[in-house]
Amino acid sequence: MRLLDKYLIFSSIFAMFTEDFSFHLGIDWKLFYLILSVNFILLLVKKSLSIHKNLFILLSFFLVHGIVMYLIKGNSVFSLIAQLIGISISSIYYYNLLKIYGTKTLFKKYQQIAFYVALFAIPMFFLNINVFTPGRLNGIMSEPAHFAALMLPALYAFFRQKNFFKAFIILIVIILSKSTIGFVGLFLIVVIPLLKVKHFLKYSIVALILTLFGVYYISSNWNEKTDEKEGNVYVRRVKETKESLSAIYTGKFKKYTNLSSYALLSNTFITQNIFFQNPLGTGLGSYKQEYEKRYEKLHPPKYLLKLNQSKINSQDANSLFLRITADLGIFGLLIILYFAFRSVNLFQKDDKIIQQSSFFYLIVKLLREGHYFPPEFYFLTLVFLKDFDEDNTYS
Repeated sequence: MRLLDKYLIFSSIFAMFTEDFSFHLGIDWKLFYLILSVNFILLLVKKSLSIHKNLFILLSFFLVHGIVMYLIKGNSVFSLIAQLIGISISSIYYYNLLKIYGTKTLFKKYQQIAFYVALFAIPMFFLNINVFTPGRLNGIMSEPAHFAALMLPALYAFFRQKNFFKAFIILIVIILSKSTIGFVGLFLIVVIPLLKVKHFLKYSIVALILTLFGVYYISSNWNEKTDEKEGNVYVRRVKETKESLSAIYTGKFKKYTNLSSYALLSNTFITQNIFFQNPLGTGLGSYKQEYEKRYEKLHPPKYLLKLNQSKINSQDANSLFLRITADLGIFGLLIILYFAFRSVNLFQKDDKIIQQSSFFYLIVKLLREGHYFPPEFYFLTLVFLKDFDEDNTYS
């Protein structure tokens, strides 16, 4: 393999782990943008670039739908253009990269880099280097949740490939991240095989033990006194989330609602308001503007007003599911239903380990992260949708 090919493969995959490599000069410049821009030109010069017809249709729909809705709603069109440019460049680039080099080659490089990033993150954690919050691991990533989400496909693939040492290392760092999203992903990795009858007996005992342990742990600590700084953090979050669920319908929050629960519940409240008033959506990139129109309906905890955190995640809805629902309405829900349909079919095939592994990232992405073009999103989405080794010749 030529040096240029090795560079394109390594840099394109490493770019997925560089969200925290940035500097501010007028705007935030990220290393990912630089790598993608340079590599896009290299692919354009050295290789022939193309766009799949389905991707072209989807991007065209986003454009037409966005223009129509922005004309109706009177929002700024610049947000639509910015989102379309980011989505188009990222998706077209990774589509061509996968088309040229194939799924197996690129995913193997992803696994290698994920392992070394995880290995490097352990001493970083204990030496308190680049720690997002005390006691939580995020390695070279900007947040524990992002770190855990990006590690999930590697964990599943290593485990299915019986590379248990590397799987164990990645499992440890996900646990050390103490990310709710990470734990949800781990739970799904255990539970999903149960959906196949032949694996039920094999995994049911493990799943039952983990579930009983979780229930016992929460219930045995339920009556302990907790406040914003003391007490069991997991029990406190479960309690506060349970007591705050009514805010989804009322917009009124308890004074002690934690920031994570508030971020999810407040954006759920805003999203359901947008959806019921605009079932066809309000256009790609419109969430921030629609949020501002409805912000006065929220009654945040006073401490969040003092911390200037009452509009947390107003840019991205805290969840890709919520943002798609708000921006695209019924069309967004159809996209999510298609994802669910593909997922069910995918897990009926034992040999689709790579495609299956990407599912665990995408499902937690729907639950937690609302950005439309983080570095890794389109690579893992395209891996999920298509096995590029099946009908492509590449060097």
